Amino acid sequence: MSTLFSPVNVLAMVLFAVTLAWRIYQAVRAPTVPNWAVTAAVAGFASAFLLQQKVFVDWIDGMTGRGGARVGNNALLACALCALAIFFLGSALGPRRRMRRAVLELIPLAAAIALMVVAMSLIPVALRGEDMNAANVHDTGIALFYLGAGLYLSYGIVACVWWILRYQRTADRDLRTGLRIAAAGLTGAAIGSVLRASYIVLAWAGGPAIRALLLSAVPFVILGSFLFLIGITYPGVRARLAALRRRRQHRRDHRLLAPLWTVLAGAFPTIVLRSPPRGRWSPQHVHRAYYRRVIEIRDGLVQLSPYLDTELGSLAADDPAAAAEALQDALTRHAAGESSDGRAKQILPAEGDLESDVRPLLALSAAVSGNGA
Repeated sequence: MSTLFSPVNVLAMVLFAVTLAWRIYQAVRAPTVPNWAVTAAVAGFASAFLLQQKVFVDWIDGMTGRGGARVGNNALLACALCALAIFFLGSALGPRRRMRRAVLELIPLAAAIALMVVAMSLIPVALRGEDMNAANVHDTGIALFYLGAGLYLSYGIVACVWWILRYQRTADRDLRTGLRIAAAGLTGAAIGSVLRASYIVLAWAGGPAIRALLLSAVPFVILGSFLFLIGITYPGVRARLAALRRRRQHRRDHRLLAPLWTVLAGAFPTIVLRSPPRGRWSPQHVHRAYYRRVIEIRDGLVQLSPYLDTELGSLAADDPAAAAEALQDALTRHAAGESSDGRAKQILPAEGDLESDVRPLLALSAAVSGNGA
């Protein structure tokens, strides 16, 4: 149990847990084939990682017999890579061609798993589940098992890198960055698989068991795995950070717009929407309250506009103090019951989006607050 909670293992488990939780959340929100495919891939990699730990190896081997955990570990890795390839080829090819290619990808996967099961049955019971080394690599069953598993992993990794490179051309900036990191990680893992396959082939064919080949494969696989996890997590983390920044900005702007909203709601009580904001504790509550306040302010300014002699939005951008005075003068005229032409005027620049409208409103609200209106 002590090796399970080594610093490296704990870091890997945290990365897997965070990534898997994020992917499940995304798949539940949008249950599409690509989303479930990448979720299955992460789950496969996480499960394969656990099946490399002694406590789980002993547990699985106790139920299935020696070598069961080894077969499960490599089969899960193969399934995860297949799911990942299906995700990327589906994203690159589109839904029409995705299903046919997905079925084709299952053929080499099934063949590789069948080969691993047959090869494990050929290995002497005493050697099943043992790590490959110079003493047992000459055994036909062991060589066949690791070579078959390694060749499929190499094929799956190369296929994923190929589809990543095609897909990243049409991806947005953050996703493209994440895909490139993931591709670099998979390339490192592929190099490790090739080095291990070279070790097996040379030793099995009667040549020397070059241990340096086997040892040099390990850092490539470990580093590649971490880079891959970072790559597929990166877009989600960036999106979550952007969402947090946007929520913080909307909460701040909602508070800063309060002085302007207060004077307009006092003059025109009907602008206050009667339906209460829903889901007070939901992440979207801040955005709903912000948009609600902006809409109510705009409605108030539209109702006040017949009493305005200037385009308030432009004036607020150039001279907030003068805009606040014009606003107060219009409110005074309205409160006094002064007659007007009753025609609404444009009170904000026609820039075409809500966020652009908010900038002069923030300047006007700050000026209203400063004038004590």
